[in-house]
Amino acid sequence: MHELYAQGWFADFALPIGVCALVTWISLVHRFSDKGRLLGTVRSAALCCGIIACTCAAALLTIALLLPHAADVPPAVAAAAAGGALAPRVRQQQNQQSTPPFVAVITLGIAVLLSELERRLVHDMYIHCHRLVRDFENVAQLRMFAFEARRHLRGCAAATKDRTTINTLYEEVDQLLDDATKVEADIEARCRQREVQEFPPELHTPTREEAEDRRQALAMAMDACARMLEFGYRTGKRSGDRELTRLRDEALAARPLATTGTPHP
Repeated sequence: MHELYAQGWFADFALPIGVCALVTWISLVHRFSDKGRLLGTVRSAALCCGIIACTCAAALLTIALLLPHAADVPPAVAAAAAGGALAPRVRQQQNQQSTPPFVAVITLGIAVLLSELERRLVHDMYIHCHRLVRDFENVAQLRMFAFEARRHLRGCAAATKDRTTINTLYEEVDQLLDDATKVEADIEARCRQREVQEFPPELHTPTREEAEDRRQALAMAMDACARMLEFGYRTGKRSGDRELTRLRDEALAARPLATTGTPHP
């Protein structure tokens, strides 16, 4: 190892790049720890690689331009400082008048990539969680999935405050499911009443307005369930996605005893 470090290309280029990439990755993980998954999709992973590459390029330029005037500073130390400072605090770096022009351009690119990465993480989370609930067509199946998902998320949560948050989010889901159940029951009662009163046959089924009310009530419950899943997405691990997918498939395969009913107690 000593012989390798004695090589000029390793000490001046390879080692600084490796150190800078590692420190930049740690900085990204810390910065976005509660916002999503950096490697959740190919697009987000590509943005992370772009940020790391730009940060390493800025570090190498800084080493090449500044270290000749500070020969007592090892290149790896300067690269680590660049990786720790450029990624989380790009705006502060841009305001420094001593920043070389080429480095300033690269840090501007890092700022753009960081902003795009944050938007991508939010988008990935939204798509993933809403994909889990979009196929539910009745309250009974969604209620089954929400209950099992709450149980799974609570079991995976290490902190008490996270379990409390999950319970609070589930209570909102449960309330909206009760509201959707009541809407379905009211619509079915009106349909039966029209049938008893010998209305035209086309009025024995829900009207367009009633069907829209039912869809909206179910959509609100689905959106609340997705918010609960989003919390689990931010705080959980990717390995839990398979279990949530299995629970979703089981709930969709279940045949409810009735399409409507009384609100859940």
